[in-house]
Amino acid sequence: MALSEEYESTIEEVRAYFGFSEFECDPQEISDVLGLFPIDVRRKGELRSLRNNRSITVPFHSWSIESQCRSKDVNVHLRQLLHRLDGKEALIRCEWNPSFSILWKGNCLHAGNGPFYERDVLIGIVRCGADLWQDIYQVNNENEAS
Repeated sequence: MALSEEYESTIEEVRAYFGFSEFECDPQEISDVLGLFPIDVRRKGELRSLRNNRSITVPFHSWSIESQCRSKDVNVHLRQLLHRLDGKEALIRCEWNPSFSILWKGNCLHAGNGPFYERDVLIGIVRCGADLWQDIYQVNNENEAS
């Protein structure tokens, strides 16, 4: 279902990720089993630099891929990821803790706003045995006068 022009005008940014976290195997094993290359891999115990010139020790392994489209429709992003995973669902191990994560930023949050998920997308998420996580933010529209 296409987004209405009015609804789309309230959406500032959408991103979607699929990945695994807090698993015991080496992240390379996931890449090898799925035949996919992650956009981000973190290994437990590694030091990571933060933007504020501090470092943290990574608390657990993680592995992720990201959607690569500019659509404001979260379903388009998720379908892109599901397409990359098509035929690999049976290879996904529950002990890898699979999940889809959504970043959704809008300039007008109120009842009825936020991402919505179409049936085929939800079925795809279930086929992967994955959780669905959402980060939903209201951001100020840069064109608004203060």
